[in-house]
Amino acid sequence: MTRKVLATALVLLFMMSLFGCATERGYYDPGRSTAAGALGGAAAGAAIGSIIGAATGSPATGAWVGGATGAIAGGLGGYLYSAHQNRLAYDRNTAARTYSYQPSQGNLVDIDAATVSPSTVRPGQQVNMQMTYTVLSPNNVPTTVTISRQITKDGASVVQPYQTQVSNNNGTYTDQVGYTVPTDATPGTYTVTSRITSSYGSDTETSSFTVM
Repeated sequence: MTRKVLATALVLLFMMSLFGCATERGYYDPGRSTAAGALGGAAAGAAIGSIIGAATGSPATGAWVGGATGAIAGGLGGYLYSAHQNRLAYDRNTAARTYSYQPSQGNLVDIDAATVSPSTVRPGQQVNMQMTYTVLSPNNVPTTVTISRQITKDGASVVQPYQTQVSNNNGTYTDQVGYTVPTDATPGTYTVTSRITSSYGSDTETSSFTVM
């Protein structure tokens, strides 16, 4: 009987920890999701741990163990995406010269390039999704830029999209985030749709990688 209760509790903990990765907008933010997953996992683990405690005759110990296990399970859900970097490549003056930009043109939001490296990987390996983008405006006021990436295969999403926000001055930026390909990933071509959105406008670019 005790073994059956323990097995059921562990399955419930695993299922509940998966929900720690979502934000209110349905996108994945690694920093927020890791923390939320750990806290949510701990709460769920504590509740389930009480079941374990009741089955083993020690409710307090069961809750403590469940909470610790839940925090670990929830936190691990936050590491599909990792090592996000957003860096200034060219200041406003250099970016404006590159684009022959004049303030009379209004706002300019452009993804210069979007790539994935390496282009071919095996399940369990990591790819780096890279993007170079430029934001220019007549008044040269800093703006919040939302950066998102969606990975699809045969038109269907294979993982919760990545999203984060950065506050940028005018200029050209390089942005990169790592993604670990699941060990059970299906071989084939995967499309990465990269997007930037701000009050100045938005742009979208696609790239791809192949899983062998």
